Amino acid sequence: MKTLRVTLFAAALAVFFTGCVGPDGAQGPQGPQGPQGVNGNYSTGVSSPSDWSASGTFLIAGYTVPIIDQYADANGVIMVYFQTSSMGSTQWAPLPDTYPISSTVQQTFTFNYDINTVTLQMQNSDNSIPTVPAAFNFKVVVIPTSVIKRHPGLNVKDYNMVSQLLNMKA
Repeated sequence: MKTLRVTLFAAALAVFFTGCVGPDGAQGPQGPQGPQGVNGNYSTGVSSPSDWSASGTFLIAGYTVPIIDQYADANGVIMVYFQTSSMGSTQWAPLPDTYPISSTVQQTFTFNYDINTVTLQMQNSDNSIPTVPAAFNFKVVVIPTSVIKRHPGLNVKDYNMVSQLLNMKA
């Protein structure tokens, strides 16, 4: 049995190494330069109070986001950031986010995505329907896993770090 394994291993190695050259033993020509790697992408949106509707105990708002394609879904991290105070604010926070709205109730602000869409969601911890928020800006960011691998210290929850790495405009 051991001799059979060694023979099969030797045959596999011979096939592997003989398959690396042309019929005359010469190596083929160099192929063309491949495409530059994907560096990430983002889309900015504005959430208006009229965008929101109740769905059970959730408040939801859906948006079309073409940068979330099949490739981004399979090979990236999708993040959503929102401006934390007003339309003119330069402070951005990542979703999901949970914060108190009273001494006994917390509100969770999160998102779901699918190809070409992102849905923002709010839910209160006491299952009451959240109050419709005022208008605010948000950004949907696609961070390819290749970028994350090239920058192992990247904290995708840190908007400033992600923004600087992807050269995002304010």
